[in-house]
Amino acid sequence: MSQQEQWGQWRRQCRSGETIRMVRAWYRRVECPTCRSTEGRACRSPAGYPTEHHRARRDAAGPPPYEEWTKQGLIPQDGHVPAPAVLDASRTARNEFGIDESLGDAVAVVRHILADRLGLALGDDATLDRLDEVVRALVLARGPEGSADVITVLASQVATLTLGLAGPDGDPEGLFAASIRSQVDLARRQQRTERSPYPRET
Repeated sequence: MSQQEQWGQWRRQCRSGETIRMVRAWYRRVECPTCRSTEGRACRSPAGYPTEHHRARRDAAGPPPYEEWTKQGLIPQDGHVPAPAVLDASRTARNEFGIDESLGDAVAVVRHILADRLGLALGDDATLDRLDEVVRALVLARGPEGSADVITVLASQVATLTLGLAGPDGDPEGLFAASIRSQVDLARRQQRTERSPYPRET
């Protein structure tokens, strides 16, 4: 099985099963501030099709009570709480490359970004939400100190790549600033699009 197929399999496992059904119901218990989908209904894309939960709806609902569900026996256990799939991906990376935990976490996040790079290039909100899910899982699992380690590693990787792209006579800080400015402009255009009227599925 190729690396790409393995990563696709990881994503399918991450988004299937009874736990995911419970998470969806948790987010849908509030109206979506972005697309105005009512309680119990899926979020809608600008074209009116069902899509992933928008970030604003997730924030309004708050994080799912995984610990409470586990205590109530709603999440199946085999002597332990199942680790989030991103932690499994981090463990795989650590074994594959012989690296420490923070580097393994960073590899897991980067691989997730690469798997969804088309959606990110298009500014797809569902893709950004999936990335948020992965990072949130790491933050909850590692705690503030571990999360800081991941950010440090990712920032180091971005700096290294920026220096390489800029070249020996280039301006890495200018290149990085232009990239951030482009991402911000894209996000603002998307927000303006989401605020404009669009057809809804009946």
